[in-house]
Amino acid sequence: MLVAAKKVFITGIEGFVGSYLTSDLINKGYQVSGINLVELPADFPKVQVHQCDIKDKERLKEILSEERPTAVFHLAAVSSVDTCEHCPELAFEINTQGTFNLFEALRELEMHPKIIFISSCEVYETKNGTRKSKAKLSEKSPIRASSVYALTKICAEEVADFFSNRHGLRITILRPFTHTGPGQSEKFVFPSVTKQIVEIEQGKRPPVIELGNIDVFRDYTDVRDMVKAYELAFLYCAPGEIYNITSERTYSIREGVETLIKLAQKPIDIKIVSEKVRQWGNQYLAGDCRKFRKATNWKPEIDFKTTLSDLLEYSRKTIRD
Repeated sequence: MLVAAKKVFITGIEGFVGSYLTSDLINKGYQVSGINLVELPADFPKVQVHQCDIKDKERLKEILSEERPTAVFHLAAVSSVDTCEHCPELAFEINTQGTFNLFEALRELEMHPKIIFISSCEVYETKNGTRKSKAKLSEKSPIRASSVYALTKICAEEVADFFSNRHGLRITILRPFTHTGPGQSEKFVFPSVTKQIVEIEQGKRPPVIELGNIDVFRDYTDVRDMVKAYELAFLYCAPGEIYNITSERTYSIREGVETLIKLAQKPIDIKIVSEKVRQWGNQYLAGDCRKFRKATNWKPEIDFKTTLSDLLEYSRKTIRD
């Protein structure tokens, strides 16, 4: 069912995905506001942004009371799996308690916007910490945490389910599979690789890229396609439902890195470093997107090589500037 609401509130608005989502929604005529924790980039779109820690429910409640959104995109999270492993308490405070704070603030204010909660494909079940099966995961596939990050998202989904069933909040859960693109943090593999490539091109480091697990397979979607999917989820996806979002195009990290090396201006070697190798996590994550496509007719438009090429050009520009 098409939703006509145009007043949108985004948590984590300053983040990698939040920035793209803000621009996309503005271009489509939405009135956008949100909360940020860290300083906004200088070129951030001109929208109403409030400084607020998602852990501060009373401040969050004040802002929501002022903005009165008819739609909420809940993106605020510690999204790096490695950061969650090293800072598990903080991950729970933001990813799980922060989700509770948002929904409780809306409940106390008796507000009922349509809510799009961004969960993760990492929630799906693994065996002994590593999933090697190449079957595509559907929304009905079993879930089980293989990392602190996954655990925080599973708990947050339970929070969403509680507020949906107990208090009638209109929450749609999305489980996006891996997405990347220009502007992503260097905590993630391909931005880290492009940074190293640029430094090699500039003669600042030897022509070797150090990596951990590279024979790991993921569905990759460009962030610019992903935020279009989020808007379509708001328009067409049903509250109380869960939807995978994925390109259904699976590549190994090795394939991505080799593609980037071919685009480099100098010959570069790959070196596997034992301390970078994870002993946990999902080796193969591929998703079934049929439910989401049926609801929205979404189809990704940007191919993986273009995403990587744009990411490398972004690193060249930002490191030069």
